[in-house]
Amino acid sequence: MTADDTLAPPFPPFEWDDYYWAGAVKLPAWAGQRAWQNGAGAANDTVEIQVNTENDEPGPAMPSQAAAFEYLIARQEEVRDAILHALFASYSDNYLVWREENGYDEAEADEFLPALRQPANLKSLITLTAITIFPTAKGGLSYAGYTFACTWEDEHGLGAMMHGSRVVEIGGGDTAILEWIATKDLEEQA
Repeated sequence: MTADDTLAPPFPPFEWDDYYWAGAVKLPAWAGQRAWQNGAGAANDTVEIQVNTENDEPGPAMPSQAAAFEYLIARQEEVRDAILHALFASYSDNYLVWREENGYDEAEADEFLPALRQPANLKSLITLTAITIFPTAKGGLSYAGYTFACTWEDEHGLGAMMHGSRVVEIGGGDTAILEWIATKDLEEQA
């Protein structure tokens, strides 16, 4: 396989981008996200997908990666809800501290870190920008990292490591791109 090739179905046409396969898909479950100024994201349902290879060289996706891609398309509402519920718990526990740490005045705090009543309200504060599908897999399903821009952390963003619709970890943006988090979870689940 050469870098001029693309991934086989179920993937739409993806192109090799130095270290991974890259493409974009529509995920209607994520429509209605925050519109970002400064080019940090868009308020639509198109999301960049990255498919990592084991050796960072062009090659076919693993069957577990194809299964993870099909899963994130077919069960996007379930995955979205799992992420929003886990994030809501963390946000509810920390948003007052984050307001203080960021030095926001009252108007800024109300815009960027408002009190929220339910997980779905988080969509007004975040934008899903990318999903990375890793070679690390359990039970025939690869782990996937979800990267978000968010109002309260404009430099590092937000990340979620997922196995199907199970939240492995929520944290800064690097949580979504660090495959060792998936490997550690795989070892702990064994």
